[in-house]
This record gives sequence, structure tokens and C-alpha cells, in this order.
Amino acid sequence: MDKPKVAVVGYGYAGRCFHTYLVGLASQLELYGVVTSRPEARAQIQSQLGVKVFARFEEALVDPAVDLVVLATPNDLHAAQAIQALEAGKHVVTDKPMCLSTAEAEAMIGASRRTGRLLSVFQNRRWDGDFLTVRKVMEEGLLGEVFSIEMCWAQYGVPRGWRSQHQHGGGKFMDLGAHLLDQALQLIPGPVERVYARFFEGGWQTDVEDHALCLLSFANGVEVQVTTSSLARRPKPRWYVMGTKGTLVKEGLDPQERAMVAGQIDAAREEPAQYPRLWVETAGRSSEVMLETLPGRWRSFYENIAQALEDRSKLAVTPESARRVMALIEAARASAASGQTVRPEGEG
Repeated sequence: MDKPKVAVVGYGYAGRCFHTYLVGLASQLELYGVVTSRPEARAQIQSQLGVKVFARFEEALVDPAVDLVVLATPNDLHAAQAIQALEAGKHVVTDKPMCLSTAEAEAMIGASRRTGRLLSVFQNRRWDGDFLTVRKVMEEGLLGEVFSIEMCWAQYGVPRGWRSQHQHGGGKFMDLGAHLLDQALQLIPGPVERVYARFFEGGWQTDVEDHALCLLSFANGVEVQVTTSSLARRPKPRWYVMGTKGTLVKEGLDPQERAMVAGQIDAAREEPAQYPRLWVETAGRSSEVMLETLPGRWRSFYENIAQALEDRSKLAVTPESARRVMALIEAARASAASGQTVRPEGEG
């Protein structure tokens, strides 16, 4: 069987540094082409990647060699482009977030089911080392019964390009909050009963939020606080997890992105100063334990896509799981606008 051939749509930061790179590392996939309207990018792709270049999205859809389309395009284009590609007989991966609303997510899922083509979303941070470590600590019961999780992604700087524009689905809460919400849903079983959110604007001259706070109340009593910010001169810990037997604190971000941009993701190493710290009670006394962060592995996303296309593995990131993220984002926006707690649609 020939390897599935992949066309990446868009050659901005996501298309260039994430998708073409990670597809190229997946031995069971072939990076076949890239879609970009920029002449300077087309010359770079041909010289550096040696793959086919399409000037228009439709050119990739009518090419019978293309099996899988990866959408590294602005968020407001995901739904329409995904549906168009699915109806053209292509499998589809969209960058996160999946789209802009649950209505768009349902239309995409409907097109996938109708055409019998695979649909997934690039939730690569299910393979972050910090997330994998937190999950392992929770599964092993080292914290006892977890009742509170705080997750933060905070930086200082004005959003740029389309990510600074509401009409294109910009803002850090849509961008990185989509990862944190997905991680919360992976860690905590059961439905989310309530969402409360506050968005702050005014720090930068854009029409997207500068700071967002979102509180998820799960049916089993666990509270998860998600914070994203473009105004943090000194970020909070990435993770602050409290249980009945201990507390875990994790500083810093997964090192894979930095290593990937440098051209060697397998060289990613985390500084010991950013290893997670666990405070527990031992023999009646409080003690601090440093844990080595598990290695992350973003390669796994496209390896799973290849396996799913061959019917050898279940799809890791299902479109239904990505739709849940969209429901939480939608509920958070409604809560921020009304000042009221919102029950997310489809959560039981």
C-alpha cells in the first residue's frame, strides 16, 4: 500500500514549523504538497522541501494524488475548507481550534460521516511532557483525590496578524485556551456542568481579549481554572494541581516547540529547574519531591493519523472530542458577555 499523500494548506508559522515538519517525520505519510498564495513562500518550499506547490486550495482538492488535507489556515476558514475537502473525497486534519462554533463543528462532523472520510484536529498538546506527567501522577494517586486544577498560559506581548482579529477567530483564549480546555477534558471524566468566564480588554489596541479567566465545574466536583493572557510580565505556574494528599506545581512550557523550530524536535530537553514539584505528607511530615518530566512526543499525532487511515488504530483526537472543546469556548464567551454562569451545550 502506498503511503497516504498529504497537502498542507497554508505556510505561515503553523504550516511551516509544525505541520510540514511533523508530517515529514511520520514515516507512514508522504508530504506531497503545500498550498500557498505567496510567491516567495512557493520558491522557499520548492528549494527546501522539494514538494509540489499549489497556488490555490482548489488545486489541491482536484489533484487525485492528495489523500489528506491539513488546514494550517486562519480559524474562521477551517469549517468551510474542511467541508469542501471532505466532499472532494479528502481526509482532513484542521489546526486547533477546530472552528469557531459548535454549529460549525457539527457541520464538519456531519460531512465526515456522510463522506466516510477521516476528520481530526491538531491537539498536539495531548503529547506535552507536562500534561503526560500530570496525568500519570493523578492516575497513580500520588495527590489523593484531585479537586482543583489551575492551568495557565501567559505571556507578555501584543497578538499579531490574524490572531489579533476577532473576525478570524483570534485571541489567546481561542488559540492556546483550546489546548488547555482539551487537556482538562482528557484529565477529568464526566461532563462539565457549569462554565464561568471573565475576559479583559484594553491592554492592547486589538479587538480580541488580552486576558481570559475560565472556570469549569465538572459533575464530579472537580474545578478547573484556565487562564490565558497577553499581559503577563511574569507568568504563573503552568500547572497547580491540588488533591487531598498533595499539591503539584509545574513551571515552564514544553520544550518541543523551541527544539522543533530549531529543526530537531528530538533534541528537546527540559531544564531541571522546571521539573514538577510535588508536596506530600510522608511519615507525618510535609516533604517536597521533585519529579522528572516525562518526555513529550508530538510525533505521535501524525503517526496516529497514519495508523487510523490504515484502520490499524483508533483515532486519538476524534472530531467529537474537539466539538466538546468548541462547546466550552462557546459557553465561556457567552458567560463573559453576560456575567452569568453558563451550562455548555451537549454536556448532559
